[in-house]
Amino acid sequence: MTKGKLIKLTLCGVVVGGLLMLGWQRWQYSSTYVSTDNAELDGVIIPVRAKLSGVVISVPVVDNVRVQSGDLLFQIRDNEYRYQLQQREAQWQALLAAAGRAGVPGALDSQVLGAVAMREAAKAALAQSSANLEQARNDYQRARRLGAQGVLSTQDLEVAKARFDALSHAQGVARSNAQAAAQSTLANKAELKVQDYRIAAAQAELEQSRIQLNDTRQTAPMRSIVSKKEVEPGQFVVAGQKLMSLIATDPLWITANFKETQVGRVRVGQNARVTVDAFPGHAFDGVVESLAPATGAKFSLLPQENATGNFTKVVQRVQVRIALNDVPDDYKALLSPGMSAFVEVAAPDDAGHTL
Repeated sequence: MTKGKLIKLTLCGVVVGGLLMLGWQRWQYSSTYVSTDNAELDGVIIPVRAKLSGVVISVPVVDNVRVQSGDLLFQIRDNEYRYQLQQREAQWQALLAAAGRAGVPGALDSQVLGAVAMREAAKAALAQSSANLEQARNDYQRARRLGAQGVLSTQDLEVAKARFDALSHAQGVARSNAQAAAQSTLANKAELKVQDYRIAAAQAELEQSRIQLNDTRQTAPMRSIVSKKEVEPGQFVVAGQKLMSLIATDPLWITANFKETQVGRVRVGQNARVTVDAFPGHAFDGVVESLAPATGAKFSLLPQENATGNFTKVVQRVQVRIALNDVPDDYKALLSPGMSAFVEVAAPDDAGHTL
């Protein structure tokens, strides 16, 4: 064998060995990880909308500024809402005074107390009338027996009967008075309940006015960054109008779109390694948090319809949410939702490879 042939055989052996090594490494990687570059950084983005209509008098924030929870975002002129609060509070206090809830007995309370007293008096009068009638009935029956025996005169018998008739009539009147007093008491108590409902309604309106006055000052609900500000002082806004967006600085996560041929190996709790395109030299650790219950195509505006004669199979994508673990503070200030990322998930095969 000549020297040239030996060199060629050696080079071929090196190339073949290199290709085998590369293929083995590629096989080992594919059996250990599933990866995708169809991924992006995600976060909480809150649209801030006006809760009330009015003229904006203050906007102390600008685009891209960081705000803390409770910081003022904008303020609407509150004169109208303050006057409304004062008016409803006065109406509520007037109802309380009329109902005797302000420390002074109200007219309706006095009517109820008077009706109760009249009802009790009528009940007592009815009881006394019933007792008198029973006595008169006994006297009349005894007088009839004595008259039949000739012991009592006809005049005395007529007197006993007249007394019995008079007391019978008196009892009827007493019963009617007792029923009327009871009805009057019920009516006054019903009116008192209606008055309580009026007070409750006035109190609810008062609380609504307090909430509206408080809503003239809109503050940040969390630590976040202001973006897409679309409001300036002097501008008239209407309730529900979007004025700006808030991008929360925490939490941040990765939304990775894996192929359906890959997602079969992905499980919740598996470790992941994330590289953001903006910082290629740093890898972030993460963990699989959840998998979407349907492919992305099912959530599109016009889902693909396969029940036709012309069918082309397309590999579908499934969203996987990956939580980032312990992101350094200096990177938290730089990471933004929407940044592209490359994701590797430790999805071991039967050999049990892991990160």
